[in-house]
Amino acid sequence: MPKMGDAMEAGTVVRWLKQEGEEVSPGEPIAEIETDKVTLELEAEDGGTLAELYAGEGEEVPVGQPIAFIAGEGEEAPARDGGRRREEKRAAEEEAGAPAATAAPPEEERPPREKERADGRFRASPLVRRLARENNLDLSKIEGTGPAGRIVERDVRAALERGEARVEERPAEAAAPAAAPAPEPTGAPGTTLKEPSRMQRIIGERMQQAKREIPHFYATVEARVDELLALRGELNERLAEEGVKLSINDFVMKACAVALRKFPMLNALWTREGIEVHERVDLAMAVALEEGLITPVIRDAANKPLSVISGEAKDLASRAREGRLKPDEYQGGTFTVSNMGMFGVESFSAIINPPQAAIVAVSSVIRRPDFDEEGNVVPRSTMKLTLSADHRIANGADGARYMSEVKRLLENPMLLLV
Repeated sequence: MPKMGDAMEAGTVVRWLKQEGEEVSPGEPIAEIETDKVTLELEAEDGGTLAELYAGEGEEVPVGQPIAFIAGEGEEAPARDGGRRREEKRAAEEEAGAPAATAAPPEEERPPREKERADGRFRASPLVRRLARENNLDLSKIEGTGPAGRIVERDVRAALERGEARVEERPAEAAAPAAAPAPEPTGAPGTTLKEPSRMQRIIGERMQQAKREIPHFYATVEARVDELLALRGELNERLAEEGVKLSINDFVMKACAVALRKFPMLNALWTREGIEVHERVDLAMAVALEEGLITPVIRDAANKPLSVISGEAKDLASRAREGRLKPDEYQGGTFTVSNMGMFGVESFSAIINPPQAAIVAVSSVIRRPDFDEEGNVVPRSTMKLTLSADHRIANGADGARYMSEVKRLLENPMLLLV
């Protein structure tokens, strides 16, 4: 199972595009793999015969664990306990009364730690171990229903629903507080139950963790964008023949990226070894999908002209909705912009996307009465932007000054063209 994202710990085999015994060529798609972000085609690294499939469709597999074996000329698939064909053969031998060559001793005869891997950890994916840790569960008390007794996600969630396998608190070290259990369904007339997708569950868990563990602070500004709207209209009129149409969000993303040059601590990541400050702004933009959000990245956004930002943003958003993004196109962002202005939202705050330090929430343009310098009532177009920042990395004053700089650039949009 390849690693298709920075935070990816496991992937699900959605569908095999090739079957056992078929010939495959290097670069030929052999399977569809679902991550917490997208569904991608897995391409064969080498050519040969697809000798054996180790993972079935719908099975979650940890990163780095084999899912199939492609045999070259004269090669045979190595013996693996997880091989489906060998499991079927073993079952057939046992049913026929023949002694299984690799039969395991009864549970009561096994050494106490045999059900664990050689490294002393239970047969469970990193995702399952994290889920158990976050919910204060003891994996040794959970019966695995996956291949070779592996503990899979559904086993942990079943234990949570039953309220079982909780870690006992010890006087010396209190267990971490467990998440409050979800309420039981009401079963009221006219209701239906929908199983959350893997993407929805993982996004929910990560956002809950981010909100709980990151000390957010917020700063909101209101920018007058009449000049921006006028400049945008003029530029779009001149660029129409080249097929370029700038959006308001293109200007916002450019302004947010340029302003980070003066406030590098907001263009940083919180890591286990310290705060990693980035010189280049790799700007992630939130794109709404049916089952959640994905954040494709515009690389080096501060140094790109508006027309390039506009083109890349449209291309990335389109392919994100079609599920055609490559892993390197939605990972590695250093700062995020989330725009809900197209939905008529007047103001909102966004949750930081860890390990990033900050995110800017962009609201809709509102036309309303305002006062000019002489006190006369005049119509103005305004837009609110709210910064959510990690107080471990940046302080409130930095956040306030950064948003003032973003406001200045949006109110003087010609500065974004130089």
